[in-house]
Amino acid sequence: MDRIVEFHDVVKRFGDTLAVGGVTFSVKSGETVSLLGPSGCGKTTTLRLISGFEEPDAGTIKIAGESMKGKRPYERNVGLLFQHYALFPHMTVAENIGYGLKYRGWPKREIPARVAEMLRLVQLQGFERRRPPTMSGGQQQRVALARVLATSPKLVLLDEPLSALDAKLREELRLELKHILSTVGSTTIVVTHDQDEAMSLADRVIVMNRGRIEQEGTPDEIYAQPRTSFVAGFIGRANWFCGRL
Repeated sequence: MDRIVEFHDVVKRFGDTLAVGGVTFSVKSGETVSLLGPSGCGKTTTLRLISGFEEPDAGTIKIAGESMKGKRPYERNVGLLFQHYALFPHMTVAENIGYGLKYRGWPKREIPARVAEMLRLVQLQGFERRRPPTMSGGQQQRVALARVLATSPKLVLLDEPLSALDAKLREELRLELKHILSTVGSTTIVVTHDQDEAMSLADRVIVMNRGRIEQEGTPDEIYAQPRTSFVAGFIGRANWFCGRL
């Protein structure tokens, strides 16, 4: 299986603060990987490095085998779903979804059919003429996801995709999001601080702390076999037995 993302020995500092400290991981084609950790652990900086909004101080980043050194965000064929949707409030739903297609030079006559396909995918048929301010948070998030997927990017990046929603809606959309990503077969990186979200969405979870990877594995491995006290404490409740060996 081809590697879509190769993130090798990457370092990023902001002044004296080490945000990402020699991190290495890869993401295979069609795989969903979650970067999980508390605020300030380096997961969002890692996402910004992959998307091109930050440049590494050291290390290499490749997408689909191509070095991203010096590549601007719009040159990377990456779809980014922001935490707060980032929809154009003055545009209709159809115009929002079609915006990226138009920007990338899709034939004008083909855009309506692609928009309709995306609306079916996220179950928002009939919302073409609605504007984002008239829609619920969950509906806006679906529109934002449809816009990201419409251009068939090589890589989809989701930045805290459900954190702006209430608990009940988060649980509902978590299942729907997993189904949508599976349906389109996208290669996806999800950044989240929510353990349930990471464990339910991802094929593989990367737990980060203080700019470094604490553990990497399947959700079952992370939950049942935590390798450090940080992972055990962050993932869930655990029994602790103090002693000496």
